[in-house]
Amino acid sequence: MGFHFQIFLVALCLSQSGSDWCYTDPSCAPSSWTSEKFCNGSRQSPVDIPESSAHYNGSLGPFQFTDYSAPTKLQSISNIGHTVEVAVGDGVSMSGGGLSSPYTARAFHFHWDNGSAGSEHRLTGRQFPMEISDSVNASQMTSLAKLLPQVSVPGTKLSLNSSFSLDGLLAGVDRTAYYRYLGSLTTPTCDEAVVWTVFRNPIYVPRIVVQTFTTSLNYNESGNLEPMVNNFRPPQPLNGRQVQMSFNMSSFANSTAAPSTRNTTSTGNTAQSSGILCMSLLLLYRGMASNVIC
Repeated sequence: MGFHFQIFLVALCLSQSGSDWCYTDPSCAPSSWTSEKFCNGSRQSPVDIPESSAHYNGSLGPFQFTDYSAPTKLQSISNIGHTVEVAVGDGVSMSGGGLSSPYTARAFHFHWDNGSAGSEHRLTGRQFPMEISDSVNASQMTSLAKLLPQVSVPGTKLSLNSSFSLDGLLAGVDRTAYYRYLGSLTTPTCDEAVVWTVFRNPIYVPRIVVQTFTTSLNYNESGNLEPMVNNFRPPQPLNGRQVQMSFNMSSFANSTAAPSTRNTTSTGNTAQSSGILCMSLLLLYRGMASNVIC
């Protein structure tokens, strides 16, 4: 099975306390979110990215990352009720990539399911087990996943003690090949103030990484602890929005593309006073390599 993680490098995107929304109970699941602030807007996320009709934009150049290599910047991991979040310390920022100004990273989180369809974003109809913003190094992702049992209960928090860096988690990722579109937060209040970046190539991680997410984390449901799974919003209509890409498709004809079937779970966001940047990466476990399409 393929697994896709999406990490959120965000500030405001991860505020989920005090809400009446959920993922699994029909009374408050995504189908009911249209009553939540902006969730019924015309610029919603996630989306199913139409790879064949994306437009090449030569101004979408490489990103410049500040303090992504500092091991002191990933400070803690917390169970915040709907997902697990990693807090990022001060000074971590990103610029370039066709952005008009730098964005500051605040945190990242994940989306997943208990099978093979947990990603929020899709690539030409293909869904993945998890989604994370930015790319992820398999060994550091495995180490991070091993900490999840220590934050299994909502409200628990664990210090990372300088064990990881963002560059370490994102090692090996081609950060120059990505899709770009204008969208929203994928949780209420679904604010339509997000610039989305979805990296084209997947990262392979061990199957145990996704299994640890699906078996280790819980949320409160009517006062009872339930497994935290299927915490993703279905794709929303593009409504005429154009998806751009940073690469010329012909130059990637022989590169490794996303597998034919997989799931995603998260998105990376960085927030700024004028808006939010969300970055997403697809992660697959190594067993899917035979299904990769070139």
